[in-house]
Amino acid sequence: MFDADKSTLRLVHKFHRFQISAFPLPLPETEMVTLSIIRDLNHEKGVDSTLISSIAQIQQVAVPTISRRLIKLEEKGLIRKYPVANDRRNTCVGITRQGEAAFQEAVKILSAFINKALSHIDSKELEQFFKTFDKIYEAFSQEYEALRKPE
Repeated sequence: MFDADKSTLRLVHKFHRFQISAFPLPLPETEMVTLSIIRDLNHEKGVDSTLISSIAQIQQVAVPTISRRLIKLEEKGLIRKYPVANDRRNTCVGITRQGEAAFQEAVKILSAFINKALSHIDSKELEQFFKTFDKIYEAFSQEYEALRKPE
């Protein structure tokens, strides 16, 4: 019989030890994640910049917390802030060429690690794993969305 409690804890414990901070990335983990979110939001919406409040919402932190992270990224020349033309209370953020280069370097480092690690596993086994993982992810997504909808 499947024991969801035991399996969940097992997954968390097994993958928790692989901290992204252990990789030789060009930025600290929180800054890398923030840069990734900005990039994804801009790409998803087909725009060059996104609202700071949207970034905070995705990371589930307060706007002042995100603002501090963004200051560090801006000081490093990885992002630029833009005032919203019709609303002076809001600010948008876009990634600079230097920010895109840092992001691509991180992707290169992480991809090399993942490819090397997965090279030890038969390709058919990997294919089956990802098919199963996609099903699990979809089931989690459905349950998560059900939690977020008011009844």
